Amino acid sequence: INSKDESNKIMRAVLMFMSLLAFTGRVFAEDADTNYVLSPVHLDSVLPTKLMVFIPGGNVPNTDYNKTVSAVQEELRESVNLYVAVLGFSSRKCIKVCPFSGGCFLLHNQVLDAVEMAREEGFDGTEEDIIMASHSLGGTCANQLVQGYPDEQMYHNGQIFYGSYIDEEGDFGLKNYPTPFAMIGAELDGGLARPGKFANWAYDFNDLSQEIGVSAAVEKSAVLIIPSIDHSDFCPGFQVPGDIFPSEIDDDSATMEISKTTAAWLKYSLLKSPTKKDINLLKKLINFTQDLLDPYFKALNYEVMNPAMHYLGEGGVYSPLCEDAQMILAGFDEDDSSRVEIGRGCDVEGFDDSRSCAYLNSTGDFEHSRSQYELNEEGGILSVNVSGHAEYYRDFLNTGSFTCASEVGCKMLSGKRIADELGIEYEEETSRGSCKDVNQHAIDIALDLLKGTKTLERYEKYGKKICLGDDFDAFFSAGPAWIKESLEIKETDECLSVKSVKIDTALDSKLFPGVHYCKLLSPARVVDWIFTDSLKEAKLRE
Repeated sequence: INSKDESNKIMRAVLMFMSLLAFTGRVFAEDADTNYVLSPVHLDSVLPTKLMVFIPGGNVPNTDYNKTVSAVQEELRESVNLYVAVLGFSSRKCIKVCPFSGGCFLLHNQVLDAVEMAREEGFDGTEEDIIMASHSLGGTCANQLVQGYPDEQMYHNGQIFYGSYIDEEGDFGLKNYPTPFAMIGAELDGGLARPGKFANWAYDFNDLSQEIGVSAAVEKSAVLIIPSIDHSDFCPGFQVPGDIFPSEIDDDSATMEISKTTAAWLKYSLLKSPTKKDINLLKKLINFTQDLLDPYFKALNYEVMNPAMHYLGEGGVYSPLCEDAQMILAGFDEDDSSRVEIGRGCDVEGFDDSRSCAYLNSTGDFEHSRSQYELNEEGGILSVNVSGHAEYYRDFLNTGSFTCASEVGCKMLSGKRIADELGIEYEEETSRGSCKDVNQHAIDIALDLLKGTKTLERYEKYGKKICLGDDFDAFFSAGPAWIKESLEIKETDECLSVKSVKIDTALDSKLFPGVHYCKLLSPARVVDWIFTDSLKEAKLRE
């Protein structure tokens, strides 16, 4: 085994463990859990027999999954005799016996023990009759079993990930995953499996659906978000710290939605016996997931075009938000605005060098980009260069919560510079608009994209709002200092406070004369806030 690859796997496991442990709360080491088996309540000799091996989430007592898995058994009673083996860990953390894909032999042995326990209770199927299910941190371990045991059939018949996920890309990303799976998420998940994170796999699911068709994509790699439930609803009786708790619907209703969704996918993908009701439910959930995330995908495109999940390092061409920002800063009327032409791409004709790109993929390149301009005197049109760069939250080896940009940096001209070149009377020394004005524009974009949705209705009624502070100057108004400083986003008791760091210089400045730089709020960050964190203190059940 390549030592570097193995080190990366170990680091990934440690980081995932720390990240999920922070979300799932305190340790219950004094209460050790053990494996147990739930037999089908109604055995039918005509029906096939299956075993579901369930891996609990971090710190959750394994008996808190009884209600969920029993409901799944009941929902499938006319389709399959389903045994369920729920694993238990002395630490209540599967990651301690499966820290990385090459180090899961203890967990693998525990799964084998659970299978033997099920056989003692009457399960008489083969390895082909075993499916895996998991919740939260348990999904990390299940994913590592898939990767670490490629020849172990029981890990490759089917996987259900509740409030958890697989790799973001690569051999074990959605399109290449070697095992049929369903990722079942919660609209009100308050942690790492929030809708904004699930968006990564929903995006890939959309692509896969276009390539092989929706039916085949659902059978192979379903990504389904259930409305109105939270992360804790998968383990009723346990409140997961950091969650949006309680969710909008009562525990019984949430359990019913989870069990119906699980049963519908199992019958569709693995048992090949879906009813019309099952198919309609899957269609409904696919449509809900896409409708829920559509505003988010559209908001992401304001950070950088072309469309992609850019936090994974996919490049872009230009930043629509930066283009909007340039005109907001200038504050021209419609006639004067029509005389400004913003270039896209690199090496724009008439500009001095390739640092005039409309979008820079690296911070280093962005630092050395320059705002440039050229006047077409015959047509009276000023061609300008606006450079953008989106900075993303740390997501080392799939341990981050956010897929949106933490900030969008825009290097622009001051309104005064543009007015001076066009011969327009302009009273301000730098710009009429401010970075704060652009941040309000980002909020307005998000609210407009969410118009008419339950998401927005919920936020307007219960959500903590965003408040904008005045722009603050970069240290000595120096470009390198501005690059290193960040958009200030801080949650207070009253609101999510947002302030931009700026550079705005007069035409006679000795340092970068006539420029206006802003670190800006992404519309997608606003949508993510509205989805999730704005509701953490809300009481959704009234």
